[in-house]
Amino acid sequence: MRKGIANDPLRKEKIASATLDLLGEGGIRAVTHRTIAERAGMSLGSLTYHYASLDDIFVAAFELMAEQMDPRYYQSIIDAGSPAEARHVLVDAICGSRRATQRELRLHRELYAYGTNSPRVQDLIRSAEQRSIDALSTHFPEPAARALDALVEGWWIYQSWNPDKPLDRDTVANAVNALAGVSAHQSIEQR
Repeated sequence: MRKGIANDPLRKEKIASATLDLLGEGGIRAVTHRTIAERAGMSLGSLTYHYASLDDIFVAAFELMAEQMDPRYYQSIIDAGSPAEARHVLVDAICGSRRATQRELRLHRELYAYGTNSPRVQDLIRSAEQRSIDALSTHFPEPAARALDALVEGWWIYQSWNPDKPLDRDTVANAVNALAGVSAHQSIEQR
């Protein structure tokens, strides 16, 4: 018996979304062609018709993850009206309302783990890092933008492993300010 809708135009997106769900729940090791097909509600043959390999599926899933996260992070930085507001957005992305969910943090970690052996995922990671640096460079000098990007990435990875240890907002703000080249006196005035 056939599962799903014949010629479903969203089939590839459903596969990528199902893969993200599985990655978020159990990591790379929990994902097989069969588990993806079951989660996406389609036959194994249909899955392999659309994607020749698990690498192809993982690339599509991680591309979907970037599409979902990019507007909340990169566009918010670009839209900030000043460097002070951009610093606030960064702090919020690390430990506030814009912070990645625990699922997103796990997916982020899985992205890096899988990327160690996938040149295509390495390219996705470099592309995401460059989008972040480009967004940050709208408010900060390029060396500071790179350092701030690394800070965000590092704290997201830390939080993915330590979900029960919340970051102190003042500590995060002080680190962001220091990397942005803001003196303690300036940061107090611009809060």
